[in-house]
Amino acid sequence: MKTAIVYLDIDDEITSAVARLRSLKEERIALTLPHGSRLATSRINFRLLAREATNRKKTLEIVTGDASARALAASAGLPTHVSVAAFEAGPPTPGTAPAAATAATGSGGGIRSTSRPPARGSAHEPHPEPDDSPTLALPIEARLPSPRIATPVPQIGRRPPSPTRGRRLAVALGLVALLTAGAVAGFQLLPSATIVLIPTTDTVGPLRLSVTAQAGLTTPDPAALLVPATSFPFDVEVSQTFPATGLKVDETAATGEVTFSSLNTGNSNPIPEGSIVKTESGTEFRTTAPITLPPAQIGIIDGKFVVIPSTRKVGVVAITPGTTGNVGAGKIVVVPEKENPKRTLVKNEAPTTGGAHTESPVVQQSDVDAALAALDTALAARFAEQVAGSTDVPPGTTLFPETRSLGPSTPSVDPATLVGLLQPTFDLGLTAQGTALGVDPGPISTLAETRIRAAVDPGFVLDEGSIQPVVGAPIVIGTSITFPVSVQATETRLIDATALRDQIRGLGLPQARTVLGAFGQVTITVWPDWVTTIPSNDGRVSLTVEEPVRPSPAASSSLDAGPTPAGAGPSGSTP
Repeated sequence: MKTAIVYLDIDDEITSAVARLRSLKEERIALTLPHGSRLATSRINFRLLAREATNRKKTLEIVTGDASARALAASAGLPTHVSVAAFEAGPPTPGTAPAAATAATGSGGGIRSTSRPPARGSAHEPHPEPDDSPTLALPIEARLPSPRIATPVPQIGRRPPSPTRGRRLAVALGLVALLTAGAVAGFQLLPSATIVLIPTTDTVGPLRLSVTAQAGLTTPDPAALLVPATSFPFDVEVSQTFPATGLKVDETAATGEVTFSSLNTGNSNPIPEGSIVKTESGTEFRTTAPITLPPAQIGIIDGKFVVIPSTRKVGVVAITPGTTGNVGAGKIVVVPEKENPKRTLVKNEAPTTGGAHTESPVVQQSDVDAALAALDTALAARFAEQVAGSTDVPPGTTLFPETRSLGPSTPSVDPATLVGLLQPTFDLGLTAQGTALGVDPGPISTLAETRIRAAVDPGFVLDEGSIQPVVGAPIVIGTSITFPVSVQATETRLIDATALRDQIRGLGLPQARTVLGAFGQVTITVWPDWVTTIPSNDGRVSLTVEEPVRPSPAASSSLDAGPTPAGAGPSGSTP
């Protein structure tokens, strides 16, 4: 069977020992512990090592000169050796560390061989604890040669009486009785045992929890790890003045009067309503009534025959509304297309007037739609500002802006009534009510304390004041708020001093150490020093339980909350 010897430092923890054990391929492994090793302060550590060795099908043995450490290892079922030389001599019977320690003393001369291996990385060499097991000595009778036995010479006749023989016999018997009574009294009264027990301490946790804040709860739920979340309302209002981009155009057609003249002497000339006349530049007018030009007359003027045209007047209206229809006098000279311009003439004697073009701003639907969109954006921004700067949240409550939710908005006026208003600007506003969740983180630590108390090992008591919860940055997804929490504490072995004292009375010192070693670090001092057992007299046994030096649990301040979901992140603000 392949063998490996591992030397541990005085500060090595159980995790270091397990890691070393897992890295070895040998089947038989010896863990060498220095005096005062931190690993040897708890029987749980040896149980963990034993279970790890069993799971990996390895044989684990403990080598240490510390008798209390060997007792703890033996109580966990691990074989123990007082030295590396004893380990190399051969495997012992598991769970017999105290007996092996006693046997190492020997029954002949009271000398125990201890081998002290070097401690890897340790500043101090390990010193084997002096074995307080009794040293057995041979009786004087066994070490002295047997005296010769002389054959008495027979006497003949009557022996003469000795006057001092009776007196000597009485003195001898008295001395024997006195010595016997003194020995009995010394055995009953002289032995005493002073025992100091430092209870085992251990760390509970750390426990990693996820506590969720839920709206609608009134009290924390320890079983489901839920704490209440409060919904805070916010009244939000915005308003703004917006420009009207629509344009209403009003145009009036110019009107006037034209005079038609006919040079046709043979026939009359009818001109229907709606006939188009125009200026030379193309401005068109239509007649507003039908007219008929009678035939022209022939007359004599200054001795000459001349044609006297017939004339008729009729109103006209510009075809195109606006100021373009305002033309000067004599500008309308083009007759309708069906008329012969050599026989029919037209002319406006006076300017046409009344042509006008006016433009007015008007609110159109697109203006109202753009205003509502801008107000929605402004409303959301105002809501975020109110949540961030809120002063109405109770002290100790953290408000989470990411959970804000804005309800439907209500316009200050009906948007439909704004469309068509002839004005350059219009006013519009929106109002809405929003909510945001706030959480009081105080109950989170209370839930963590409840969980760590339930994790205390049987036979131990939680050290009050050692609970150290650490609440990590919350993770917010929508309206869900989750707090990662790490909590740990220390626990101390429960000690019933009276029951323990009754249990060890009359036991041998190794057995007493084994019993007491299961509860912590024990020191037994007997008087006289040759006493091999704990006195049975309750008045001669003193058991003192001292306060242990408890480890300081340092809960990790950086909690691994796992991958952050998309759109979520640590948040929360305290007003």
